[in-house]
Amino acid sequence: MRYLLLALLAVGAATAFASADPDQTAGSNITVTTCHAQLDPPPLRIVYKNTAPQTVTEVDFEVRTPVSLLTSVRDKGKIASGATINHVFALPDGSSPLGLSQIKCNVTLVKYADGTVWPSPSPSP
Repeated sequence: MRYLLLALLAVGAATAFASADPDQTAGSNITVTTCHAQLDPPPLRIVYKNTAPQTVTEVDFEVRTPVSLLTSVRDKGKIASGATINHVFALPDGSSPLGLSQIKCNVTLVKYADGTVWPSPSPSP
């Protein structure tokens, strides 16, 4: 009985963790579904979707810890409307993915194929 209870608690915790939505940058038309550090190199994984009606050519992110800005990341390429991107990036020299369980990826700039640009209306805290 005890093992069944532990198994049910583990499934419930995993379900709650999997359904938690990362913070989103309002107005960016980019939905970040994953932003985390991993032990496999390169250690920073960002998964996001272009929800804009047009093709995106660049997305810039600020990667923040609860304390400060960790790094900025620029992802370039033709990202069609509705496309999901799953890319990995390097961390700054001297950074370890260990202890980075609470990082957030905020969109700071989006460039579109038609030449228009969406800049974040306010810098992150």
